[in-house]
Amino acid sequence: MIQWVSPESPEPPLHYHPTTETFRALEGTVTIVREGDSIQLAPGESLTVEPGQDHTFRNDTDEIVAFKAELPSMRTVKGLYTTWGLAHERGNKENNTYPGPGPLQSLAVAADLYDETIIPMAPLPVQRLLWATVQRVARLSGTTGIDDRYLDTSFWTRHVEQPEWEAI
Repeated sequence: MIQWVSPESPEPPLHYHPTTETFRALEGTVTIVREGDSIQLAPGESLTVEPGQDHTFRNDTDEIVAFKAELPSMRTVKGLYTTWGLAHERGNKENNTYPGPGPLQSLAVAADLYDETIIPMAPLPVQRLLWATVQRVARLSGTTGIDDRYLDTSFWTRHVEQPEWEAI
């Protein structure tokens, strides 16, 4: 999956997967944080994150960056796009602040991903109990986790200025 990340995009929380994930920078410099070490990838460079290694990624530049990520599944992709979409809906274009989803919404998205994207905030049995509880509360309050409407290109065209790059 190719991802474009603006300087205002919220950084995903530190997490790990039961599978390998590989990042390859395409345009600009993307920062990958793996096991606490910040690694900057320039176009053409790649980095593999092994199963169980804590990691995240971010844009530390003033420009939009693009990178290719081999993610665990399409569900992980949907979770990222949901988080970024909610950030843009709650954001403020005038002062470039994009706070991300609210706490319940964040937990609902994390609950939808807990078996393939693990956030090392607590032992897994505690997380499983939390996710089951969060999903019930979220459903009762009308809050959803992953939302496919953020996969629609028209959402991003309306909310984010699109870079004019050659085909990657």
